[in-house]
Amino acid sequence: MFDQRSSLRHHCLMSSGGFGEVKDRVSHYLWPHQMKMQQGGALQSQLYGVFFGSSALFDLHYGAPVEIDAGDISDYYLIRVTLEGSGMVSLGKQRAFLRKGGLTISSPSERSFIRIDKDCRNLILRVDREALERQLQVLLNRRLRQPLVFDIQVEAEHQGMATVRATLDYICQLYGDASQTLTTSAMGGSLSDYLLSVLLTQLPHNYSVDLLQDQRQPMPHHIKKARDYIEQHLAEPIALASLAHFCGVSIRTLQNGFTRFLQQTPSDYVRTRRLALVHLALQQAGPADSVTDVLLCHGVASFGHFAMQYRKQYGCLPSETLRRQA
Repeated sequence: MFDQRSSLRHHCLMSSGGFGEVKDRVSHYLWPHQMKMQQGGALQSQLYGVFFGSSALFDLHYGAPVEIDAGDISDYYLIRVTLEGSGMVSLGKQRAFLRKGGLTISSPSERSFIRIDKDCRNLILRVDREALERQLQVLLNRRLRQPLVFDIQVEAEHQGMATVRATLDYICQLYGDASQTLTTSAMGGSLSDYLLSVLLTQLPHNYSVDLLQDQRQPMPHHIKKARDYIEQHLAEPIALASLAHFCGVSIRTLQNGFTRFLQQTPSDYVRTRRLALVHLALQQAGPADSVTDVLLCHGVASFGHFAMQYRKQYGCLPSETLRRQA
């Protein structure tokens, strides 16, 4: 994986030995930061990068020992795979070491500081914070209770690393062939969405247990029955009293069960699942389809209220999602 010569060599963003130019270019493409280097050192820096969907992938080598004060990288998650050399990264009071083959993550939560040696070369994945948190909400079928924070360091032997490395390697291969640039650009959005799911399911973070519980936790029969009924009748009005009667329990028992096992009320679950189906339908809509048609087909009658909820979930209005498919 990842040969010595950059797999992104057709996408050079900078090659310079000038301190000011290196700092400005890296700040522009990755994140604004302050940089210092040891007295007498000489930069021989290369930056390669590609942009797809809500993500960007960079190959960065400074060629000299440098110290980076990145502050709070509030809008992005930065995932680094160290290809060569070594260094150190801190996030607040946490500290991790950059080692060949290992992975470190700066989450948007506290001040980030990075120190790297002359030979250190990192493959850096920059992921949009809002996009990643929206993807996590989709996987959980609920809103987040607190910000998403990854473990700052993931060792090369971690069970999820093989999938993450294989995914990054695949992206590098796609962009490594200059003749594939147009094809790769067209699939950038779907490629980014897939990558977000890989990161959330394969790397450790403060919602990892919740994801596992949602996938594996045994549920009482009446909760499973209610959930199956909802999935089969999302295009129809679903009254809470009728749902409870169908499952043979009281409304209170049903509500308590959903809160305990799905971390949301039955009404919230219906809304979240309906939002997800509408979002998918809008992405797959044809030229003759309208937002109204899609909403009516999925049992949505209150268009204005639904549009507000859709925007909270996906960061745009249903009409904007539909226009992207045109």
